[in-house]
Amino acid sequence: MCANAAPRSGRGPYDRFRPHRVTDRPLYTDVHPSSHQTVASPIPAPCLAAGAILHDRDGHTVAVHYGSTPGEISVCMKSVGLADRSDLGTLELRASASLMDRVLAGRLGDPAIAAGTARRLRHVWYLRLDARRTLLVGTHASLASGPLIGKPSEQAELVCKDIGSSVAMISVIGPRTGRLMGAAQLPDSLAIGAIGRDPSDASVLAILRESQRRILVIVRAEAVDAMWQRLLVAGEPLGAAFVGHDALMLLGAAPPESS
Repeated sequence: MCANAAPRSGRGPYDRFRPHRVTDRPLYTDVHPSSHQTVASPIPAPCLAAGAILHDRDGHTVAVHYGSTPGEISVCMKSVGLADRSDLGTLELRASASLMDRVLAGRLGDPAIAAGTARRLRHVWYLRLDARRTLLVGTHASLASGPLIGKPSEQAELVCKDIGSSVAMISVIGPRTGRLMGAAQLPDSLAIGAIGRDPSDASVLAILRESQRRILVIVRAEAVDAMWQRLLVAGEPLGAAFVGHDALMLLGAAPPESS
């Protein structure tokens, strides 16, 4: 998809956030890693501490469930679920404003998407953060196999790189999504396809409203545990719970895996 994008290499304290689990254990205790939880795991620490079951999907480690996929689906239907999105990759595209307009219009159609908005094509979201910078977020397979961005004559003026290892993403899914975002002091009234930020936290790269009940939070990788904590604290009174990739697939909130 990008001419010069390199491929990406690659229980306990949170029991109260697991569907259908009742516990009087404290929220904060030592994490006891299982055989699935290695120091090299890209899965955020709160997900591992909540007992995420990890599997390889398309060559990348993902949290597939937390013990009850039906329970996780129910949470997303009735309250609000929180899901790690290690199943997604991220490419960053930089160019002059005029070239970015042409490239995005050529890929997505006229008019080119405006800064602060996003559009989805198949399994890839194109998030135009500003006039000169766009993020492509989608399945690793989609990003790796997609057509080249821009014309051959424009490649020298386009800078495209894989930044997947430096960012992390969390999906917020369910009828209480807006309430959770508001409680976390994050944008809670974005239009579908709009991109928000947190002026007080530079580690938040983008907040994308994918649909009425689904928001994608993109942060710098080193800040993802803090963002998880922020969302969990805000979501606890709302019945928030961890949700795995299997539930997202069944809900249609995650693109299908490559075959």
